[in-house]
Amino acid sequence: MTTLLASALLVTQASNLTFVPSGMTSKMGGYMPVRAEMTAKSEAVKKAPADLKAPMYGTMVFGAKSFAFILDEPEGAPARLFVDTNGNGDLTDDPATTWQGRTTNGMTMHQGSAKVSISGQDATVNAYRFDKNDPARAALKNTLLYYGDFGYQGTLAVGNDSFKIMFAGDLGPNPRVWVDRNGNGKNDGRAETVMGPFNFGSGTYELKAEGGKLLAVQSQKSVDAIPLPPDLSVGAVVPPFEAVATDGTKISFPSSYKGKAVLLDFWAMWCGPCLAELPNLTKAYERFHSQGLEILGISLDQANQAEKLAAFTKERNMPWRQVYEGKYWDITIGKQYGVEGIPFALLVDGDTGKILATVQSLRGEALEKTLSQMLNKSDR
Repeated sequence: MTTLLASALLVTQASNLTFVPSGMTSKMGGYMPVRAEMTAKSEAVKKAPADLKAPMYGTMVFGAKSFAFILDEPEGAPARLFVDTNGNGDLTDDPATTWQGRTTNGMTMHQGSAKVSISGQDATVNAYRFDKNDPARAALKNTLLYYGDFGYQGTLAVGNDSFKIMFAGDLGPNPRVWVDRNGNGKNDGRAETVMGPFNFGSGTYELKAEGGKLLAVQSQKSVDAIPLPPDLSVGAVVPPFEAVATDGTKISFPSSYKGKAVLLDFWAMWCGPCLAELPNLTKAYERFHSQGLEILGISLDQANQAEKLAAFTKERNMPWRQVYEGKYWDITIGKQYGVEGIPFALLVDGDTGKILATVQSLRGEALEKTLSQMLNKSDR
């Protein structure tokens, strides 16, 4: 089996990749945090600030390079994070690190960023930490979570095709690489994410660093081809589907909603952010239903939850139809639409099947404003 072995030095010499010092996680559409376990002392720290009150020590690792850090969390005083950005073991000669706390919905956490030297350049590293006294996160009491906001971008040849690629952090043994398969400049999730063997329809490949380049080489393994996700941008036509709602109604989407604007809402009872959106949904339904708004819920709840779902929707004043398969993330319509996170919603014209608005403008206060604009358009 081909393995991926590369250091940061090898990558910076690659002719098909360029170094990006910051902003890579937003381009990637997310990040994968690394756990740094902290202890009461560290041999990597040769010199520490003199005014520490309650220090814990740890190390951030990126490829062949490591950077010691100190997290000082005295009771009743502001917490501070020190990072050995130049890697010399002296944490008194480094630039200041941002470290700020905030409390949201009763949960307290700290977060900040630092600059470290990667490939001879200042690279941004982000970190965060949950409240050490939070009983719900006792397992993370001695843990700092971090990730590189730096990375690399370039091109990758897979068979006869060439794609733009990006990855955040250092090129480790199992990188998460975004491959822009459809060329839209947007990360479309699992369909464009490579971790381990992958198949874009022309055989199974793996990544390998060789001769100063990142290569896709044929694998001895065989995995199923990954289909491209549908185009779910404004103006595109949604993929049609057939389903039976929990009330027994047969639905042909979107043709069952001719003359209507339908909010296709992917959600679940176990999803906290989904439940936080429910007041906005019920308020919008009450205001706009008489103007032609319908909602079709697509439940990602697990098996044997049908009765609970019926009771829940009745209790929460959700009179619109629901489609429930009891398959969790494996739900047919969810896979058809490439749904990888919820709440996820689309506003669809029942006559044309065209997408009128996407999830970014269908959450929170934006929902009512978007519906007001769309439902008042005579040419939608």
